[in-house]
Amino acid sequence: MTASTRPISLSVFFPAYYDEHNIPKVVVAAIGAIEEIGIEDYEIIIVEDGSPDRTGEVADELAARHDRVRVIHHERNQGYGAALRTGFLAARKDYVFYTDGDNQFDLQELKKFIALIPYSDIVSGFRIKKQYSNYRKLTSSVYNFTLRILFDIHDRDVDCAFKLYPTELFRRIELESRDAFIDAEIAIKARLLGYRSTEVGVTHLPRVDGISTGARPSVILRTIQEIWRAHRTFGRRIREAKKPKRSEERA
Repeated sequence: MTASTRPISLSVFFPAYYDEHNIPKVVVAAIGAIEEIGIEDYEIIIVEDGSPDRTGEVADELAARHDRVRVIHHERNQGYGAALRTGFLAARKDYVFYTDGDNQFDLQELKKFIALIPYSDIVSGFRIKKQYSNYRKLTSSVYNFTLRILFDIHDRDVDCAFKLYPTELFRRIELESRDAFIDAEIAIKARLLGYRSTEVGVTHLPRVDGISTGARPSVILRTIQEIWRAHRTFGRRIREAKKPKRSEERA
């Protein structure tokens, strides 16, 4: 990617589940950050994933008050990966940014990501200090280590929910994951297509409201199954990509 003076357009979306108290704060913070940056052409999408609380109603109220906000409802809960897939495919602007609707990130840090657009295809956050249990920290460390070994992914925090992508990437790949593996799936497929990625440290805030579902045994089991399927599908291509070219071998 080369630097350009052309104004960018931005889609921002939030998967929301059990976030009736969080999503208003996230939307207001996003609007404030985007307008401070000076982006005029933007949209905000809430992907309401069949939440049994009032998340859907609150999201619709936000859309009624803010003309840049729209809501996509899943009739039933489909899972985190499915919510991300909906958001990526719904994005209409040149770039798409997502973070979770649980209000655990500082949206002001989006400014750092936008500033890197001329220099990197993808900008991925990593949580400087993760604000959850030691068990979650352990499973996250094991997960990232496994991805490094099996797929040569060296991002230190693959499943950090604070990322910026060129929207056209999601016209070139098909997303299959319906759970937590989706971030890794995107990283694998983007790398095989030659996209460059930059990591930026971000602040992770404690969860104040809502319910976290990421560490459920059922989610972990499905993620293990998806890792196995992806390794069978992409393992050989990744190993081939790691081999030095003959010209490099002679150098």
